[in-house]
Amino acid sequence: MPFKLIPPGQRKGNPYYLARASFGGRDIEVSTKTRDLKVARRFAKELERKIQESGLPRPGETLSFAHAAELYIEYRDPAKADRARIARLLAALGRKMVADIRQVDLVQAANALCGGKSPATKNREVLRPAASILHYAARNGFCAWLRIELFREARPKTRAVSLDTAMTLLDAVEAGPRRLFLLWSFRQGTRISDTLGVAWDKIDLPRQTVRLRISKTDTWMEAPLHPEVFEELAAIPETERTGRLFPWTQKTGVYRWLRPLTRELELKFTPHMARHSLGTWLNESGAGLRTIMAALGHLDPKSSIRYQTADVEIVRAAAQKLPGILRGISGQNPKKAQNA
Repeated sequence: MPFKLIPPGQRKGNPYYLARASFGGRDIEVSTKTRDLKVARRFAKELERKIQESGLPRPGETLSFAHAAELYIEYRDPAKADRARIARLLAALGRKMVADIRQVDLVQAANALCGGKSPATKNREVLRPAASILHYAARNGFCAWLRIELFREARPKTRAVSLDTAMTLLDAVEAGPRRLFLLWSFRQGTRISDTLGVAWDKIDLPRQTVRLRISKTDTWMEAPLHPEVFEELAAIPETERTGRLFPWTQKTGVYRWLRPLTRELELKFTPHMARHSLGTWLNESGAGLRTIMAALGHLDPKSSIRYQTADVEIVRAAAQKLPGILRGISGQNPKKAQNA
């Protein structure tokens, strides 16, 4: 083997050391869950010992989907939500041999596990995780490569609100945690669960940044504080800058005051719509896909691409920023203009 350790920050922003090796034609990459090099080395040696004693199958040997899923999890160390999807998959496909699985098996599994759900849900909960496992098995020689076709999804729609709606909401709430929560949602764009998890010890006012845990992907990211958010935070007395930023531990506490407010204002709004609004406003301001991905904490471009709609004025404004390639005013060569 032996394992090679990849330092934090060198592979897709990994927060910890990654242990990586190839064993019997099988690639292995596991998070050590530590930034301590000595601890990471001990972890890698122990993992190497376990693999050598495990009697893992060799390329070409018969392998069940359940076993392939186990190897994939060991390699990828997926997020909690993805582990739950894989666990549900095993009920439908666990006993099947990966070499025998076909598209029809995946469709049947999707319909059995997600009956009545949308094509997008079936893709997310069944076909995509199954494809990840089967493709990993194929790369290691346990089965032939299977081209998996996803269910046709409707084009995703954003649920953004207008700037007027955002200002109406903020004007209707007095200064305090509620107003700060709404401002944070519109300007930082974090999911409600991640927003409620923000703590003062992760906020760096001198640098105007915040360190955020993205629960959906179980990763951490550093984000800039929007100037309006920074001003609100800086106005809070230093004696109050302890513990969590917001007083609600669960989203039910937010909805307890937010729903009556939106009914009173006759507005349709949820905190997640503020996230969609930020993505839309960034696009309208000319931000590129990578900027939107970074702002919303997306790892998959498909999650951000829905905001990449460009109307005529956005295209016109972008085109006008391009340097000119014709000489003279009105796009004419000066000499030709004089002779005209």
